[in-house]
Amino acid sequence: MFSNTKMVLRGLVIFVVFASLTGACGPSSSSGKGNDGSITDDSTTTDGGLHQDGSTDDSGKHEAGIEGCDPKDFVLQQAPPPQVFLVVDRSGSMLEAGSDPQKTKWEELITAIESVLTQFEGQIQFGLLMYPTGNECGTSGPQVQVALHNKLGVLHFLNQATPAGGTPTAAAVTNAAHALQALDAGSDKFIILATDGGPNCNYGLSADPQCSCSLTDQNYCCTNYPDGQCVFGQYCLDDDHTASVLGDLHSNSTIDTFVIGLAGTAEYAETLNAMADSGGRAQSGPVHYYDASDQTALTNALTDIAGSVISCRIDLDEAPDEPDYVLIYMDGTQVPRDPNNGWDYTDDSHMAIELYGDACDTLKSGNDHVITATFACEVQ
Repeated sequence: MFSNTKMVLRGLVIFVVFASLTGACGPSSSSGKGNDGSITDDSTTTDGGLHQDGSTDDSGKHEAGIEGCDPKDFVLQQAPPPQVFLVVDRSGSMLEAGSDPQKTKWEELITAIESVLTQFEGQIQFGLLMYPTGNECGTSGPQVQVALHNKLGVLHFLNQATPAGGTPTAAAVTNAAHALQALDAGSDKFIILATDGGPNCNYGLSADPQCSCSLTDQNYCCTNYPDGQCVFGQYCLDDDHTASVLGDLHSNSTIDTFVIGLAGTAEYAETLNAMADSGGRAQSGPVHYYDASDQTALTNALTDIAGSVISCRIDLDEAPDEPDYVLIYMDGTQVPRDPNNGWDYTDDSHMAIELYGDACDTLKSGNDHVITATFACEVQ
């Protein structure tokens, strides 16, 4: 039971748990552990023990060196896959040409989303909320609820949609947050907001905050001109209200929002910077949001964001009896115990480990990886 216990966890990451039967199980003719936690052995393996390549066998498990062992079956559990809503601006301006004159901004967005879903749909629970729902400012709940392996469902709705209407960003984010809050606790929750303009569609609110006018001549702003009729929320900049919604989710609901500015958002840089700051995932430098004015930049932004939400923390069912004699392997290669570029315990309770540096980057790549752990067994 203890020599090759294999579990397939959520996502595509497989953790294989080994209980090491060498070095802490009574006398053995030639095996032991070095001060650095490495296994030393004059032969290829001790009876019933751990091979140098990390494999084990059950032969001789009742021989000397195994008597008195009570090996613990520690189960490694990666943090639950994060739950992420793609909140996508479907306003009419998304029909404008993108960085490739032969494609619209909407088509470029779909291509970038397809790329990131192909890479990460097994490690991240993705959902989709496009806004507005109709051809004006209406916004309803998600089109696709969050789940693993959601690529086909998300792409189906994106490909069926035709951009139209305004940009009710605050309402869309609020609806996505409500959907996240209704899900089981335990997973980290995020919103990835991709928009090609300033937020609007708030002109109908009777209470503060009202929209501000996005035009120099306020006589032509539909929210300020008494005789004007507002169409699709045009000229209405819902900046303060939208930033406030994102800030409330970050501070009070532990839902962070990544803000991506598509082509056409340069004139709203100040507004998007404020939204990124409020959302809790601002970038360093003068541009706080993800500036994705072409398809390559958009794909890179989505890829970076996806990688950043995958946890490199692995919880243990119980603390090992010998915490200093734990070995971690990734894809058959030992990962050093190094808090800068390897692994280490998250705290003195020894109830979780964290991967760092190259090991963490590898885990976040979206590919399949096998992580194995060997633990010293307890002598009765």
